[in-house]
Amino acid sequence: MKSPSHEQVEITAATDPPLPTEFAHDLSSGELHGRAIQQQEHNRTYWQTLRSDPKLLFWIGVMLWTMGVRGFENQAGGSVISITEFKRRFGQPEPSEPGEYFIATSWQSAISGSGNAFTILGATLASYFVDWFGYKKVVLATTALNLGSVGIEFGTTSVGMFFAGKMVNCIAVGSYLNLVTAYVSEISPLAIRASVIGFCNLSQCIGPFIASIMSYYTAQWDNDWSWRALICAQWGFSVVGLAGQIFMPESPVYLVRKGKMTEARAVLGRLYSDPRDADGHLERIKLTLEGEPNASGGFMDCFRGTDRRRTLVSIFVFLAESMSGLGFVGNYGALMYQYLGISDRRSFLIGIGAQILSMSGATLAFFVSDFYGRRTMFLWGCISVTTLLLCMGISGSVNTNAATLASVGFYTMFNFFYNFGLGSGVYAIAGEIPTFVLRNKSLAIAMNSSNAVNVMWSFVCPYIFNPGYGNLKARIGFVFGAIMALWSVAAYYIVPETRGRTYEELDELFVNEVPTRQFKNYVTVAERRAAEAYSAEKKGMDV
Repeated sequence: MKSPSHEQVEITAATDPPLPTEFAHDLSSGELHGRAIQQQEHNRTYWQTLRSDPKLLFWIGVMLWTMGVRGFENQAGGSVISITEFKRRFGQPEPSEPGEYFIATSWQSAISGSGNAFTILGATLASYFVDWFGYKKVVLATTALNLGSVGIEFGTTSVGMFFAGKMVNCIAVGSYLNLVTAYVSEISPLAIRASVIGFCNLSQCIGPFIASIMSYYTAQWDNDWSWRALICAQWGFSVVGLAGQIFMPESPVYLVRKGKMTEARAVLGRLYSDPRDADGHLERIKLTLEGEPNASGGFMDCFRGTDRRRTLVSIFVFLAESMSGLGFVGNYGALMYQYLGISDRRSFLIGIGAQILSMSGATLAFFVSDFYGRRTMFLWGCISVTTLLLCMGISGSVNTNAATLASVGFYTMFNFFYNFGLGSGVYAIAGEIPTFVLRNKSLAIAMNSSNAVNVMWSFVCPYIFNPGYGNLKARIGFVFGAIMALWSVAAYYIVPETRGRTYEELDELFVNEVPTRQFKNYVTVAERRAAEAYSAEKKGMDV
């Protein structure tokens, strides 16, 4: 690990002796304070951090609110094409059932499958534009795109027009996913970092819950507002978010990267209550950027040197989303309930209950992720989801009413266990692992990998579980359960513990190629320097 003011110092064991006290004398006052701030971050407890800088938490909240659009759009888009009035206006007559209408299968496949592809496009474009224009401008442009695309959906006169509006909206959604996760990762305090990054997952659970309740009532209306109400409700998320985005501070990391130190200091002054903290965090960011491996910020850099391992870890954890069957549960939940003999109305109510379980799991993860660690949560999540899916497959193999009810229960409980163990951890790990320079690109690659696999599953799953084809029904749990069993084993060797690590420490751990299972207890040069600087500053050392 290369420090901006010192030769490279290699450490190979957690038992290395402390740095000599003369170390602090060699530092400039700025670097001394920057390293002392790193130790201050280590020293602050979870609750102290929550109380110390309310302005910082407010701006994190503004960005997390923005993420709610993604979950609402996903749920609302799927619900709209199943609403009777929408099918009557834009669908075709059902030959076998006079008076009934349906949306052509080709359009259904396009609407459900193509959204992931356009989300990939949005995340990729955002990762480029943010390097040129910064977070604030790109977020505002994304919100404008979202507002306009919802307008297209709202005023649609054909299925094709609805499809076009939805795909443009998916570009905005992909952009939000990348920008919000990266922005929150960069400005979050150390003690609560996993909680606030993991809130990206909770934000996406709230949207579907609201959309499910709305569609339950609006679907019964006998006019166009039965589907238009769902669409225009997205403006509520966007307009409220826009009110905060107009005034949001730019990422101080972006400003330091561009050499705009005065602007970066002014932004930090808006985020931190104590001016000394703002000064120290400016130095901390400079130290981290100067010590990172050289990279131009392109996609290929994500697969060079030590960044290759970091990118592969991010891809691996994000693939847990698609490999666990999350896309299947989200897209085909109502259909699965019907195949298990549950009525339409009852399956819809169970779906609302499933959304409550999702929010409960994500909320619980929000409170415990910073206490038990990311690796522990992710491993537990993989194992619990594996067990649940295999149980669903077993109950689905038994042809009794009790077994059917058990399958419904396991299938519904997936929402809780996934969001508690995996959903929040995925964002926390993938948000923390990359370097400052490559964070947006690495996140785009990881998110796009997951979305690409979800596109595959969206076309494959119907052939696996539908009658007339694979006809697995609940036995599809064996498929995803077997995959997640492999994921559980691989995670033990791949996913490191990042809890309590500053970004400079993480850089050092990867540069020194520390084995995955040693991340938790490995003592870095950066943390020893931080402890020495903090001690020297406390003693009022004359440097």
